[in-house]
Amino acid sequence: ITVTASVLKGYSITDKNKDVTNYINNTLKLPNDYSWKSGGSNEENVKATTSVLYAMVIAIVLITSTMIIQFGSFRKALVVIMAIPLSISGVFLLFALTRTTLSFPASIGILALMGIVVKNSILVVDKISANIKTGMPYVESIVDGASSRLEAIGLTSIAAILGLVPITISDPLWRGVGGAIISGLSFSGIIILIFIPTVYYFFFRGEDYAKL
Repeated sequence: ITVTASVLKGYSITDKNKDVTNYINNTLKLPNDYSWKSGGSNEENVKATTSVLYAMVIAIVLITSTMIIQFGSFRKALVVIMAIPLSISGVFLLFALTRTTLSFPASIGILALMGIVVKNSILVVDKISANIKTGMPYVESIVDGASSRLEAIGLTSIAAILGLVPITISDPLWRGVGGAIISGLSFSGIIILIFIPTVYYFFFRGEDYAKL
């Protein structure tokens, strides 16, 4: 038996499919001789989400390679990349609290978030490296690298969050995209300015400044 349906405007296909799944498994309880599966938009959504996850892995590899070439250091590239799981953890935390499904649009939002977070990390690491090259003391170089980028990262993060609020609350289809970026930036925007300098300090302390 094939049953087809669509959702009314203002509802999410992913959320409604989750409700149907819970109903069939917990309430309807089909006999052992019967089985069911979902298809259509939900099936395509699962395939698309899987494709985006593969794209994330490829993106991380490409970003890491680019950072190694740019900074000439694997460890500096690693410092930049370490900000990605920090921001994604913020997404998972908010989605868990709000019971938001990790849909295809949400995966796209996470992919976009990765680029924004890496950009912020590069600003901090590049400033620290520039300070060290001018002969500034090591600790002072790190402190200045974070504090001097506070305004730039803070204002761009706030602007991005405010710009995404309208589409996030207006349409369930875009809730995943906006929610992922907003939660990631809110969680990691300021934390990066503490996390990146701290990691940089422990990675490179005691080394010859000229090599940095």
